[in-house]
Amino acid sequence: MEIKIAHLFPEELNLYGENGNIKALKFYLLKENITPKIININLDDELNMQDYDFIYIGSGRKKNLDLVKEILKTKKEEILNYLKQDKIFLVTGNAISLFDFLDLYEIDEYDYKVGNVIARTSLCNGLIKAFQNTEYLIKTPSNIIFSLDKGYGNSCTMLEGYQNHNFYATSLIGPILARNKELTQYFIKILKTNLNLDN
Repeated sequence: MEIKIAHLFPEELNLYGENGNIKALKFYLLKENITPKIININLDDELNMQDYDFIYIGSGRKKNLDLVKEILKTKKEEILNYLKQDKIFLVTGNAISLFDFLDLYEIDEYDYKVGNVIARTSLCNGLIKAFQNTEYLIKTPSNIIFSLDKGYGNSCTMLEGYQNHNFYATSLIGPILARNKELTQYFIKILKTNLNLDN
């Protein structure tokens, strides 16, 4: 069985080795005997979101974030329709600032928040180990993903991230999937369920 994964704008949004999230996802999918077909979508490429089972976007420099956001804003209805199908959309690092136009959450801008993160989540067992280096944090205090033991959370709380169905937005980097096997396996479990691969 093949799973189609879109890595959005990896040439423009390529800070902090965040392509490691895609590498970790591929590694663990192959261990499950599932073939991941990973398609890099760059600025001049056609993007039909309905073609994919998993979409990922990571951190970038501000000028590139601004450029990418203008493209994504033209895809608002397509993104919202994608989310209604419970397909997975993962956003990490300062890419969280790109999606406030979806009207799912609000963003606050700060001086840079930098440091190691220790967190817990209902998505999987064990401690989550990550890093933050971002000027953006989610403002919305509901639908959170992580409870932080250490780090910077939404609206200066110890609660971080935003989840709506299978849309996940977090300022945490690391890369977070590469550093947290259990979290990666959580996403693989959803993929298998969505594609009826549990048996």
